[in-house]
This record gives sequence, C-alpha cells and structure tokens, in this order.
Amino acid sequence: MADNLNLYNKWRTAPENALKTITAGNLKGKSDINPQWRIQVLTETFGPVGFGWYTKIIEHWTDTETIGGKLERVAWVRVELYIKQGGEWSAPIEGIGGSKYAGKGRGGGLAGGA
Repeated sequence: MADNLNLYNKWRTAPENALKTITAGNLKGKSDINPQWRIQVLTETFGPVGFGWYTKIIEHWTDTETIGGKLERVAWVRVELYIKQGGEWSAPIEGIGGSKYAGKGRGGGLAGGA
C-alpha cells in the first residue's frame, strides 16, 4: 500500500517558492500554486509533455455569478490529465477549476460586457 502513496506523498505539499499568497477577495490568506511548478513536477515524474503526460480540455465556459453580494464573471474549465506508467496510459484524471476574471466596474455595469 505504501508504494501506492509514493507520488502522492512526494508532491502533496508544494514548496514555498511555488506558492503565492492571495491577498484579497474570498480566498484572502490562502495560496495559489504556480502552474509552472505543476508542469515541472509532471515532467520530472513522467517525462516530457506528450510522451509521459498530457492534458485535454474537455469543456470551458463562462458564467455570471453573485459572489459576496457582487455580480462577477467567472471562467471555468474541465480538463483531463493522462499519465504514462509502465508503458501504459492512465484513465483520465479529471480536474475542474475556475477563476473570476471581471467584476462590477466603477461605471455600475458588469465589466467584460455581460
């Protein structure tokens, strides 16, 4: 069982130099992980992108949501990660994430044209 957790235990905590503290909003005080660090870890662990690992964007969309009482525009993406081990490709490892990219501007309308 311990062998099954080797990769998990190796990378479950990002190093301090890969973290950036979020200084505002609903996630204030939490950390954002540098995406380049994630690419580095995948490449070190499985080999070059396209040969040892790859991602596939399955879906992307935008929504207008009320967050903290404010109308916000949010972009979402659903991706699948594939890794190769022992010469075989994995089943898809799904991930969903999003980010607020525009909010209510000073002019009273939703920025980004909703």
